[in-house]
Amino acid sequence: MAAGLDITLPDSMTAVWHPPLLAVLALAGVAIAVVGALVPARRAARLTVAEVLRNE
Repeated sequence: MAAGLDITLPDSMTAVWHPPLLAVLALAGVAIAVVGALVPARRAARLTVAEVLRNE
């Protein structure tokens, strides 16, 4: 948008995300997703077929 208005912004306003920080944030997101999926999956794996069919 700045280029469309012929405005030059300083680097401090445009380069706010650095590659190492983005990598850490991506890995943290994957870790949170794995932990969030692991807990219900382990609980479901402990159920017997009869319990699953009764709960449906």
